[in-house]
Amino acid sequence: MSEQHVGPPEPDRDTELFIEFVNSAQLSRGKPKEHLPDGAALRAWLAEHELCGARASIAAADRALPAFRRLRTVVNDVTERLATGREPSRAHVRALNEFLREGMHYHELRPSRDGSHYTMGHAGDDFAQARASIAGSLAHYIADHDVSRVRMCANDGCRWRFIDRSPAGRRIWCDMRTCGNRAKVARHRARSASGSRVSGTGKARAG
Repeated sequence: MSEQHVGPPEPDRDTELFIEFVNSAQLSRGKPKEHLPDGAALRAWLAEHELCGARASIAAADRALPAFRRLRTVVNDVTERLATGREPSRAHVRALNEFLREGMHYHELRPSRDGSHYTMGHAGDDFAQARASIAGSLAHYIADHDVSRVRMCANDGCRWRFIDRSPAGRRIWCDMRTCGNRAKVARHRARSASGSRVSGTGKARAG
């Protein structure tokens, strides 16, 4: 959890996987904070989102971590472009498609050790499939939804991504309880300080 948020953000209906993934790092201006520092944290995050099973080892997650960070950079860049009214670049589209292709898998028939029966199982790399699921979440959103609803928190110390599901489409904070209230407090202090300066100037002139 970031220094900006002491609790989870406001509940969001149908939270998108790519939003949760990009917010696994605090990509704020000033103090980046990593919430997936190692393979153990990555495996726990993937398991929480049902993207890997118990057979996934921490060592394998450590090896997969750089690829997940590359994907997160792509998701970060794309969501920033969408939040500022720009389309994904051709390079971003190619990168997402590469992650989708790497996650291709198939079923295979597997005999038991003694050959007495058979089972069906997935063949392919679990972590590559997890990356494809995340990339697919973003790709499907771009293809099927109003991308202007992808937002970046207006708090420069936060910059979390979120989907604006408000009826008016004017939400600018990821969470009113934290970033929204901080902005209100900051504006109130600025007005109070400005009023004090004006009052002080008036008294000096009167004297």
